[in-house]
Amino acid sequence: MYRLFSNPSNLEAVFASFGTIEAVKVKCNIDLVARRLKIPSRALLEQMRQEGISLTDIDEATKAETDWSLMSETVLRSHLRAAFLDEAKLYNALATLSLSQQAELRDMFTSAASHLKLPSELLLKRMQDEGLGLEKFGVNAAIVETVQKFDKLDKVRDKLNALVPQAPTPISKTALNPNLNADLNAEDSIASLKQRINQLKNQPVAATDEISRGSANVVALANLQTRLKA
Repeated sequence: MYRLFSNPSNLEAVFASFGTIEAVKVKCNIDLVARRLKIPSRALLEQMRQEGISLTDIDEATKAETDWSLMSETVLRSHLRAAFLDEAKLYNALATLSLSQQAELRDMFTSAASHLKLPSELLLKRMQDEGLGLEKFGVNAAIVETVQKFDKLDKVRDKLNALVPQAPTPISKTALNPNLNADLNAEDSIASLKQRINQLKNQPVAATDEISRGSANVVALANLQTRLKA
């Protein structure tokens, strides 16, 4: 199935062949199938890639690929048309593929969607407001309801993500107090001054010791002179 859906030329030709009403149905089918398969968003895949995680690392084994090379281009495009117009067929076809293949095809479908003859979002909204919803385009009511539920879930998820507080950036002490460096320097100066004062306090003690030792020497010399005279 991967080879069938991964040919850009066939995708563009098939999408261009859909009329406006069919194009709306195809767009809804693609969106719903992508959500049902729980294909990761491109933003998530990019973050995973940046952190060294690849979908190919967690892919499950896929079924054997059908050989589509024996079929003519007309037959292949006929199969594609039928699959895109039927949500169940599209889902069953892509469900057999690996998650990485599904993600790749999702992006290819999004790129090829520019060839769909889709009405403007403004027109669709005005039609919806006046009672001409997607059901008028042949989209199954159950599919419309499911797509709307997914849209609501996406909006709720976006709001929740916006409410999640971001991890605070570490703030240095100097950023909190611009004068902190000056305070620290002052503290260093005070500490040095205290150390100097202590040194000066010890100096008299050392001098006294020297004087005491000098006095003892004088007394000893005087005693020696007295003995010599005797």
